[in-house]
Amino acid sequence: MCRSAASEIFSFDVAAAVASDVPGGYRASLSRCPTCSFLFVADPVWLEGSFSSELNRLDVGSVDRSLLVASFVRGLLGRRSRRSSWSVLDVGGGDGLLTRVLRDHGIDCRWTDPYCEPAYYVGPPADGVARFDLAVMGEVALHLTNPIESFREALSRSDRLMFTAVVPPEKVTVDWWYLMPSTGQHVAFYPTTAIAEIARRLGADWCSDGKFFHLLSTTGISRALRRRVEHRELSLLAAELYDVLGLLDRARGRQRSLTTKDQAAVEAAVHDKLKGTDD
Repeated sequence: MCRSAASEIFSFDVAAAVASDVPGGYRASLSRCPTCSFLFVADPVWLEGSFSSELNRLDVGSVDRSLLVASFVRGLLGRRSRRSSWSVLDVGGGDGLLTRVLRDHGIDCRWTDPYCEPAYYVGPPADGVARFDLAVMGEVALHLTNPIESFREALSRSDRLMFTAVVPPEKVTVDWWYLMPSTGQHVAFYPTTAIAEIARRLGADWCSDGKFFHLLSTTGISRALRRRVEHRELSLLAAELYDVLGLLDRARGRQRSLTTKDQAAVEAAVHDKLKGTDD
């Protein structure tokens, strides 16, 4: 992260399901930077092959996490998200659930992921928006082998990047649950000192709740926005209020979501495909 010489803390076995093609399996080495305290698994050669459907079934909390991140994003955008269209880029969107939930709440979220295909309809392509109001990495940062470049790329599409990552304890041991050796997918861990180093190298401001939600911004962070990140309960409570207001809108026959628009797009695409087959 800061180009200091890191040292190994300990090593651990990666699950046989990940290393089934390698006799004896893989041995992962967790290292720490003495300067910024960034923690990483060195040379995870198994990483790309670890994103299989069988291993992803082990992540039973993915739906709950997507809903939590969606609520936080909606609270972060504030009450204006109910009156105007915000553009959000879901970086590494995986199955597309986060994108779908945000679109259902009327936020123009676009999906992108170089390794996955979405299980849900995620709307128009991301390249249709030149600049986004917010980029989001929901549980993506822990998979990155070159975080600085990945964050820089995300910030080239938006002035603000919100990402999630569990802040490690001061002393990490081999039985720390977030290592997830059963999948071998978690290879990067971010103490707040590492997040500060990322911000410094990218010329960005930053703030964090010190636990899970973190924000980088190349245009500064307002006091109100900083409060909604550092005190995440404010964003989550705001999202709950928006849910109640949204239900009242639906009861009155008002539709703020992009669901109907997306449904029409899907039906049109199916119609065109069937027409082409008939021709």
